[in-house]
Amino acid sequence: MGQRAAKRYAHALIDLAQDQNVLDQLLEETTLVEHTLNQSADLRSVLNSPVVKNEDKQDIAKTVFKSANKMLHGLFDLLADNNRFNHLKWICQSYRHSYNDLHHIQEAHITSAVKLDNTTINALKAKIKDITGDDAQISTEVNEELVGGFVLTVNDLQYDASISGKLNKIKRSLYN
Repeated sequence: MGQRAAKRYAHALIDLAQDQNVLDQLLEETTLVEHTLNQSADLRSVLNSPVVKNEDKQDIAKTVFKSANKMLHGLFDLLADNNRFNHLKWICQSYRHSYNDLHHIQEAHITSAVKLDNTTINALKAKIKDITGDDAQISTEVNEELVGGFVLTVNDLQYDASISGKLNKIKRSLYN
């Protein structure tokens, strides 16, 4: 139920942001909110708590994100009125996904054994654009356990070009 409600709120935000020509600004702000909620267990706990009054959650959110667009403050008011503050993180995620769909952007994640240089990242972006037809927004992570190579994840698809992945595949084939 929560994910569906979050998508409805996010779609309403997208529509309103388009009307007011603040899509990009609201993306930055919802990304900041999502990042802040991911980083602060205390804030997440307060906003998700059934014990804390909705008016207090509203005041806290408006204080923490005081420089945010009035549209985001309006969302805080709406969430307080509807007892939905526990959906805030999902709403921000859904907004980002809707924004990306609207702008034909794919989110991709690359886990590699070593830090990738810009040339490699740009080559992977170009390959993703060739395959999907969409631009790619790439996040990276280093995991030395891969030994070499990388693992690319785009939506639900995963391409494992790591040495450890190949070794595991060989290992599985030997046991079968």
